[in-house]
Amino acid sequence: MMANLEAKSYMTPWQLAIVVFVTCVGAQILLSPRSLIADAEHGAGISVVIGGVLFYSATCLMLVLAKKYPDETIVEYAPRIFGKIGGTLVVIWFNMLFFLQVIQIFYGMGKIITFYMFDRTPPEVVILALLAVCAYCAVQDWGTIMRIQQFMFFVAYSILILVWLTSILNLQPENLLPLWPVNIKAVVGGGLSTWNMYAGYECVLLLMPLVYRQVSLGSLIKIMGASFGCLIVLFLLVIVIIIGVLTVDGAKNLLYPALIVIRSVELPGTFIERLENYLLIAWIPVVFDTLAAMMFFMGEICMRHWRQADHRPWVLFLVPIIYVGSILLDNQQVYEMANKFTMWLGLAFSFIAVPLSLSLSWWQKRKAGTGCG
Repeated sequence: MMANLEAKSYMTPWQLAIVVFVTCVGAQILLSPRSLIADAEHGAGISVVIGGVLFYSATCLMLVLAKKYPDETIVEYAPRIFGKIGGTLVVIWFNMLFFLQVIQIFYGMGKIITFYMFDRTPPEVVILALLAVCAYCAVQDWGTIMRIQQFMFFVAYSILILVWLTSILNLQPENLLPLWPVNIKAVVGGGLSTWNMYAGYECVLLLMPLVYRQVSLGSLIKIMGASFGCLIVLFLLVIVIIIGVLTVDGAKNLLYPALIVIRSVELPGTFIERLENYLLIAWIPVVFDTLAAMMFFMGEICMRHWRQADHRPWVLFLVPIIYVGSILLDNQQVYEMANKFTMWLGLAFSFIAVPLSLSLSWWQKRKAGTGCG
């Protein structure tokens, strides 16, 4: 049983689906659109759908793998599948995915908040303040974090989407043409690059032991499909509105096009100005939720790997490492290189490490069955 959990330690499939949704969305609705539109251009919306289907498939494979070891997380069964050294490398790989995402999100969030809200505050100070708040949440038990995620899902996301939908007022449908992309290869490549938008679904390999046992694999797959369906719709909404307001050429030449889109909105008959600040106010709790969960996952992985009873010392140990990693991404070029590296690391984990784990697991169980026979 996972340490540091409250009495109500089990999750329903719908709670797991909410955790995946909230963890995936995070910062990427503001950080990722520019690079995707630059790669896929008018086909960026199709890339979002391709990516959603692709990473939903990867999540289904992870659910199948996790169901084979219902009482354990990947930290426990990876060494049995790959051996002690190989399993340790897989666990490090798994944890690195969360670490690299966390430092990139802190860097991007610090830069956005500094530029649009506190222009006289150094990004390092903003990152430090955010890190302290996220660390405080991450040292809580999973039951507390899960309740915060559920609250954010129903409140913060509703406000965020409501504010974002006001930008439809400036949408020009002709900017979306042509609907069918010319460069199919770029669209497919864009589908792979959406990993940064959907990343976070890997948490199912850590949380599955908490899901009620009587829930069938088929039900889990269907419910997770609903979560990914919502993710696809949300990301499509973001991409379509950005292109519809700014055009492809305009969007790919701006660092954070979503904020420029919302800044241009004027609500007639109201005194509301600078809508991008309202968007950021709704976005910050969303990102906080994602970062706190990922920091918890990192601490939990370390705790389980070293067979300790508490994840909190590990979270505190990781805080200065995360801070240093975030400020080392000191310019956009370094950030984009780290982003690309993380994407390929995540793709390889989902489509090489996980299928290989499943294959070896089936082979080992078949071999054990043959030996018994």
